[in-house]
Amino acid sequence: MRSALIVGTGCVGTSVALALRAAGVTVHLADGDRNALRVAVSLGAGSAAPPAAPPDVAVLDVPPDDVAPTLGRLQKTGAARSYTDVAGIKLRPQREALRASCDMTRYVGGHPMAEPEHAGALAAREDLLRDRPWALTPTEATGTRALNDVLELVTLCGATPVLVDAARHDDIVARTIQLPYLLQELMSEDATARHPLADRGLPPARPASPAPEPWGALLAGNADAVLRHLGALDAGIHEAMAALEPFASAEARPRTGTGTGTEAETETDAERAAPALRRLHALLARGAERPAPTPVRAVGTVAVAVRDAPGELARLFADVAAEGVSVRDVAIEHGPDHLLGTAELLVGPARAAELAAALRARGWPARLARSAPVRPDPLKELT
Repeated sequence: MRSALIVGTGCVGTSVALALRAAGVTVHLADGDRNALRVAVSLGAGSAAPPAAPPDVAVLDVPPDDVAPTLGRLQKTGAARSYTDVAGIKLRPQREALRASCDMTRYVGGHPMAEPEHAGALAAREDLLRDRPWALTPTEATGTRALNDVLELVTLCGATPVLVDAARHDDIVARTIQLPYLLQELMSEDATARHPLADRGLPPARPASPAPEPWGALLAGNADAVLRHLGALDAGIHEAMAALEPFASAEARPRTGTGTGTEAETETDAERAAPALRRLHALLARGAERPAPTPVRAVGTVAVAVRDAPGELARLFADVAAEGVSVRDVAIEHGPDHLLGTAELLVGPARAAELAAALRARGWPARLARSAPVRPDPLKELT
């Protein structure tokens, strides 16, 4: 990759720019906010001058609702060869881009799974995305060249690309990021949560949030998935309330709808507690005995040495695609001297040895590294 255009100089966009600059890529910056643009330029993230020729990739660091309009506007002017974005939800922008008749062959939705502590370019870091999963949501229409361009951009930022369906991405984000944030916000409205004792002992549970406004847009844009998980949580909360109610003092017992208020009142504490205790133990055991996440799938790993030259990584992925092999994940280990490092391609175990041999025949230093099941961490459920 020789050049990139970063549209929007927020924390993530500027971090992408800094990482690309460190990798030797020429970076051009654009932002309707002149002050934000000036800050990003002063940090050395790139040039505010327009590119003389369309860059290889344009990265859209804009709110989810602005992805499709911005993408359409840039594509009409031929602003870049390929396009991606860094919005925190993927399905809605993808659907809006389709409705806006954007060229989906040259667009790959993206979401670097980083947690900036603050908004804006001043919070950007060259290593913000290093060793983080970066979700990519190509569609059936996505062209090979666009996917290769974006894959190279991700690896140049030191992140690990994870290909995932847009709906699956949004479901995982709703459950692991947005729902915990929403619950933390609801809990913080309670006056007791602001007691000095509440600030001691445990670290804050709230995910990093640049500002309330972006979170509102993300929750609204992913309302279907968030509501689905809220509904499941609501059922679990009522079940827990019903199990705990017999142990509460009479004045503290909530009205859960579990009894008529007549027969329950005539029961002794022991009569009421025995079945409730069994119910509570069963409720806790259900969570404790929940099986560990099953391996996503067995994989074979093909290690390939890649030279530090423009387009080499894209050429590797093109050769892999020509062999008809689907890459499930990729990791890059950077090396010294004139090597980009080793690209570890995770593929189906039945195709790993075949791919290694095919790549060697094409001139790549490739070897079969290992075959093993993969278990994702919470964010890497995106695989």
